[in-house]
Amino acid sequence: MTIARELACDLTAPALEAERGAYYLGATTPDIRVLTQWDRGRTHFFDLHDFDEQSGVHRLFEQEPALRDAVAIGPATAAFMAGYISHLVLDEDYITQIYRPLFGERSPMSGDAWADVMDKALQWDIDRAARNDESQIEEIKRALMECAVEVEIGFIAKETLLKWRDVSTEVIAAPPSVERLVRFLQRRMPGLQFEDATNAASFAEGVPALLERTWLHVGPERIQEYLESAKARARRTMKEYLS
Repeated sequence: MTIARELACDLTAPALEAERGAYYLGATTPDIRVLTQWDRGRTHFFDLHDFDEQSGVHRLFEQEPALRDAVAIGPATAAFMAGYISHLVLDEDYITQIYRPLFGERSPMSGDAWADVMDKALQWDIDRAARNDESQIEEIKRALMECAVEVEIGFIAKETLLKWRDVSTEVIAAPPSVERLVRFLQRRMPGLQFEDATNAASFAEGVPALLERTWLHVGPERIQEYLESAKARARRTMKEYLS
């Protein structure tokens, strides 16, 4: 959502300015499967097991052609969809530029039990760094809280989106503590179990060393390159959609 905010400031599109809450909600909604327990492909329109070139945005509009015309669907839904597009693009580029070559089944870490742990820790650390501006976080939280979710997207019911708005507000408001990282890992990786609080605390103590190992493996330059290229592609795709 912090990256979505940056993109909106770059584009200065009327719909994004008028419906910032719907926009931020759209930017996080592909991850609604955390709430619904749906298959990932249902909201990301991307098959993790398909290594051919894919476009989640293209598949989304193939499935939901009524959403293609940003003018016809109104500003709130258009803003929501622009946020949704930003998520799909950033997510796809992360998979192809970072996850697959560095942590995935065809990477040098293939078969290493720590690969997915390092990947999730990396995402957490990038998120933590993005939260340094408290006024920015407060702005996003306020916009989400005020969002009436007056959007019509067809493939997700409004009642579900209302619940997700509340979850997203809680997530953006909560500080990215190490304890939260531990809970995140347990939730996203059922195979990673801590038998008791002592083991969880021990893991938490080792997070700084884990992050150091992860950043040495990835390299900060590679993350910066990913962020710059992914944001540029998201910006182009959103601009094309809104125009």
